[in-house]
Order: sequence, then structure tokens, then C-alpha cells
Amino acid sequence: MKYRFLFRPAWLAAITALIVLTAAFVGLGMWQWSRAHRTHKLSPQAAAAYVTPAPLAQLLKDGSPATDDAIGHAVSVSGVFDGAHQLLVPDRRFPDGPIGYIVIAPLKLSDGGVVVVSRGWSAQRIIPPPTPSGQVTVTGWLSAEEPADGAPPDAADAAAKDPAHLIASVDVATLVNTWPYTNLDQAYVNELTPGAGDLTPIPAPAPPNTSSWYILNVGYTLQWWLFGVVGLCWFIIYVRRLANPVEPEEDEEDEEELTQPEQAPATAP
Repeated sequence: MKYRFLFRPAWLAAITALIVLTAAFVGLGMWQWSRAHRTHKLSPQAAAAYVTPAPLAQLLKDGSPATDDAIGHAVSVSGVFDGAHQLLVPDRRFPDGPIGYIVIAPLKLSDGGVVVVSRGWSAQRIIPPPTPSGQVTVTGWLSAEEPADGAPPDAADAAAKDPAHLIASVDVATLVNTWPYTNLDQAYVNELTPGAGDLTPIPAPAPPNTSSWYILNVGYTLQWWLFGVVGLCWFIIYVRRLANPVEPEEDEEDEEELTQPEQAPATAP
């Protein structure tokens, strides 16, 4: 067995030391990686601004989708509810709670636009309570529209069986074909005012933290991991050379062939 020498005590000690050293390099790289990506809490002023309702038009520019900075931001919008086109969205989990339904309704704005409003959550399937009449101001927080193919299978099945009352997700493209409105904003508002009937307002998420990457720590990470790879490669190459030595006889024969002068052909007398 060519590699039997690796079971000698000295080699076992060397292998153990190499494993410990490689693990140390990996650990140091992981520590530097954790230092490379750092999270920063919002300043008190930024956190206060995040939970202060901003006009919807300020967060949604020219009908474009809501940006990451706008998602979860407190918002206010005024309009008139269309209570005749309310829908239930099934299979919705209340934060840290049971699964139920949310009730959505279109809110018509004075400029002709329409905003989807989530009026609240219910643990049971219910008939949506009547919407307030006349001009109202809704305060809540902003959510991005949801793709139709991202709905849970149970919600999609339920909506397919009863499309007149259920919709699988808050998908604007589907709502455009369901409601008599084509100018829906590409986001929806979760109302935080006290819910009507048995509806419970969905609480807003905590203000998000910001994060940043530090290139120097990323470089240290790659450096430590490179040390580990180089050490392992060197050890493997060294062991293979010891286990497969070059035969000296072959070397001597090769040297003789290279150094032996060419003899001139013998000529006849």
C-alpha cells in the first residue's frame, strides 16, 4: 500500500495539525464574512418619518410599482369606496396567528385613479361589511402587489371555485380583469383604522434596517479561505510525490541516452 506511511505517528500528527489549521482558516474567513455585511438601525428621525403617514402620491411615482423604501411605509389616501366590488383573499395568516381571510375593496380617487385597500383580516369567511359612504381618508401602510402565481395552492383552488367572491392574491393584473377599473395602482394599502364588523387591522411591520458591505473584510475573507485551499493542495501534492517516487534507474538511462555521443558509421577497408 503506497500510502501506508500516512499511518505513522509523525504523519498522523501532521495531518491533525493540518486539519486544525484549515478549520482555523475557514473559521477566520467566516468571521470576516460576518463582519463584511453589517446592519444599521434607522436613526430616530428616519424611524419617526417611516411611521408618519405620507400621501400615497408621494410614495408611488407616476403609477410605477412601490420601491423597497416605500414598502411598509405609513401612508394616507382619500377617496370613495366602491363597496359593491369587495373580495376576500383566502389563506392569509395574521402575524404570528391563525390563517384566515383579508377583505379588499377599491378606493376611487379624485384624479380618476383607483387604489386597492385591504380593510382588515377575519379568521372566518364572512360577508364583507359595508364600506363607509362618501369621501373618506384611509391611513395604513403600503404593500407591494402580489403575483398571481405566488398565491398558495389552497388559495388558488378556493378562488377558482368561487371567483365572484374570492381572489387568490392581491394581483393587480387579475383585479383589472375582475373589477370595472383599468387604472389601478401597482400597490395596495393595509388600512389601520378600526376595522368594521369582525375585521381586524393588520399591524404594520417594524421599520427596516439598512445594511452595507465592507470590501476590506470581504478581501480578508477570501484571503483566509485561500490559505486553507493552498495548504490542502500543497499537502496532497507532497504526499502524492512521496507515494509515487521517480525511479532513479529510469533517470540514469535517460541521462545516458542524452550524454552518449553518436558513433560514426564504420567504413569498409
